[in-house]
Amino acid sequence: MELDDVVRKIKKLLAVAEDPSASDQEIQLAAYRAEKLMFKYKLDRKDIIEKDDSSKNVEEYYFEKKYTAYLVWTLMSIAEYCQTQAFYNGKLNSKANLGIIGFKDDIILCKEIALPILDYMEDTLLDLKECYIGEVDFRIFKRNWCEGFASGIKTQLDKGFIELKEEEIDTYILHLQDILNFANTVNNAPVEGLDVTIGANEKKNVFRKDEVKIFKDNGALLQNAPSEEQHMFKIPKVIN
Repeated sequence: MELDDVVRKIKKLLAVAEDPSASDQEIQLAAYRAEKLMFKYKLDRKDIIEKDDSSKNVEEYYFEKKYTAYLVWTLMSIAEYCQTQAFYNGKLNSKANLGIIGFKDDIILCKEIALPILDYMEDTLLDLKECYIGEVDFRIFKRNWCEGFASGIKTQLDKGFIELKEEEIDTYILHLQDILNFANTVNNAPVEGLDVTIGANEKKNVFRKDEVKIFKDNGALLQNAPSEEQHMFKIPKVIN
């Protein structure tokens, strides 16, 4: 397929994706196919959209609250998927302002995807800090956790973007809509008055203290021994 033909096809798909009269599934399917073609032919939105379209001017968006700066790695993967770029202002090992730069419509999409993920990550880090008992410094653990989360997000986005076959797209869109509907149900669930939790089951291991106690009936205890010697358990030799 010639590049000009590809561009024309992408424009038609984007027109459907931006058509308010189209169904949600048609919009998602058209957007997905357009993004897939742009990825395949290494095209950016600026190569597709007319530069004189005032609604497509490049804009900059900052999230309202500050986040742990390490979260920018996850935001970068999401932003790349949405044809935008992520950035942060501040120090990487502290709180920072996270932002997105790109076309208005792409920023809106990126924000809708990224915001609940960023909030989840920030809340989870706070909860982990409260109960952290690891051997390494929590700051190192936090960096590694954020790096691993970002890597997982990128892997899932790449898999969904590259490995999905053409005949699987319609089924994928249907499942995606089910997931979005369920996520919306969860987001609207009443949680007033509930304590913060990090899991469905918060059972913890309870260990008794190491205390020396005198056992008065040694004879009864030694009855459980296969053999004894000098009032102690005698076990078979395991190493010659």
